[in-house]
Amino acid sequence: MYTDIAGKSCKKSVDDKVSGAYTLTCPGVGNYRLHILDDDGRNSIDIVSPDARIFSLNYWDVVTPGFSTLGKKAEWRVANIAGKTVPVALIVRLSVMDQSDPERPKRRAVLVVARIGKDTACVVDVVDAASAAANAAARAAADRQAQACLKSVAP
Repeated sequence: MYTDIAGKSCKKSVDDKVSGAYTLTCPGVGNYRLHILDDDGRNSIDIVSPDARIFSLNYWDVVTPGFSTLGKKAEWRVANIAGKTVPVALIVRLSVMDQSDPERPKRRAVLVVARIGKDTACVVDVVDAASAAANAAARAAADRQAQACLKSVAP
């Protein structure tokens, strides 16, 4: 299932008038919502459960400390549990600034895969989106059970 993470379906609230940081609240699936966070040219996502618990995915710590921009759609991997559609994973495209060569920074796209559990959510894989098989690899990662959460990439 897919939902928009930009545009008219999301509601914007300004978090800091000085820096321009803001949050978009977007609908998800199974009464879940997403908070799309934008702060200082960097993006991340919080998953909000039906009972309003917030699970921060911390893309800026786990995926990249550099500048980043989210795609426009989120892909939800779902399961049917007791007759209800329940999200079990989330896949989002993220454009990141690769500054491994400071004189020649370049943008590259990744697919960020997060596992969603009853009491937790975390990033479990980052797939290079340049590959022709990237979508299939991200979906396979999303569908794997019992994956460990990725650790911080920040120094």
